[in-house]
Order: sequence, then structure tokens, then C-alpha cells
Amino acid sequence: MISAVVLVNTELGSFQVLASLKNIDGIEEGHALYGVYDLIIKVKAQTIEKIKDIIKLRIRQTAGITSSLTLMIIDH
Repeated sequence: MISAVVLVNTELGSFQVLASLKNIDGIEEGHALYGVYDLIIKVKAQTIEKIKDIIKLRIRQTAGITSSLTLMIIDH
């Protein structure tokens, strides 16, 4: 399995965005943050392409998200 962490900025209402994101297949966990980013999301999938699809087509398309930063996890 391949994992990534996605740091997310949202419009007001980050808890509603987080609730929507937790319903997406491939999202392992998500938490609200205080600081520069509003949410941290852990994504897990079989391939890098699937991770990219989840992030590009599902996470970034979620209403209320203004920006994101993806960090691929490379340890084995």
C-alpha cells in the first residue's frame, strides 16, 4: 500500500469539509488543525495513480477546499 498526507486549507466551516472527506474511499483518517493548514488527511491506496486520482478528482473537488499540499510517504 502507498500512503500520502494531504494538508488542506478550507473556507469557513472546515468541520463540514472534514465530514465530507471522511466519506471518500481511500481516506484513512482526517483531523482538524490549528495553524497554517485547516485539515490533515491521510490517504492510502494500492498505486500512486490511485492516490493521485483520490487527491485530484475527489479531495480537491470537495466544496469548501481552497488549497492543498500533498506529501507522499516513502518509508517501507
